[in-house]
Amino acid sequence: MRSTTIKGPIGTIHIIEASPPVTAGESEPLPVVFLHGMAVSANLWDAQLAHVALTRRAIALDMRGHGDSAPPEDGNYAPVSCAADVLAVLDGLGLDRVAIVGHSFGACIALATAASAPHRIAQLILADAPGDFTKVPAEVYELIVPFQRTLETEDWRAAVETSFNEALTGSTAPTRDRILACLAATPQDCLSGMYRAMFAFEAVDALDRYLAASGTRAHAIIAPSNTFPFSLHILRPTLTTTTIPDTGHWLMLDAPEAFAKELDICLGKESI
Repeated sequence: MRSTTIKGPIGTIHIIEASPPVTAGESEPLPVVFLHGMAVSANLWDAQLAHVALTRRAIALDMRGHGDSAPPEDGNYAPVSCAADVLAVLDGLGLDRVAIVGHSFGACIALATAASAPHRIAQLILADAPGDFTKVPAEVYELIVPFQRTLETEDWRAAVETSFNEALTGSTAPTRDRILACLAATPQDCLSGMYRAMFAFEAVDALDRYLAASGTRAHAIIAPSNTFPFSLHILRPTLTTTTIPDTGHWLMLDAPEAFAKELDICLGKESI
């Protein structure tokens, strides 16, 4: 795998990429771009990068404020702003059209990217997307408001740890240890900024705008717990969806082989 940096709208964007051996005369399959969620980095996708790179170019980004990518000085983690980072990477690598795999908050960024430039995103794969919090029932919204307030107080870490532990239900012990270690190293401004952005993001609208364009496809790969009334596949039942059993929110860590199989199916090739 190769590590490099690209200039983005707010500063340096760090990426990891891997490619298969080049064979003369063969057309290149569609490249795949991986977007991680809160608190982690591009290394979350190491197993998937290695798998996809057996047959096609694969790229993973450190999203702004994560890993070795520059943080936003104004605290702006809005998915549409993060989408500008993704498009800067595509431009910097000379990639006209790609498939995007986004996990958790990275799925929000993937949706924003696809909605803003559908002609460049041939396929959208949403890995346990958080849903559309602008569509939550009143009883859920009543829980979100005090949670957002707590994120701005000295009690923010306990609140976030509770949220992450709930998302880790069904996860393996190694996944739990890895994710909680990453969370412990993530600063307050980054987490609070991403939570605020996620709660305000109109995910369904972005999905609808993307799929209204010609030549677009979307698929969701979810954990068993993703059955909320505001989950994307529930709000939009036509969104094709696969559930990977015995996984938590970070399903690519819990079941890398099963996740790789679903990627192969989505990308239209037989499993290796």
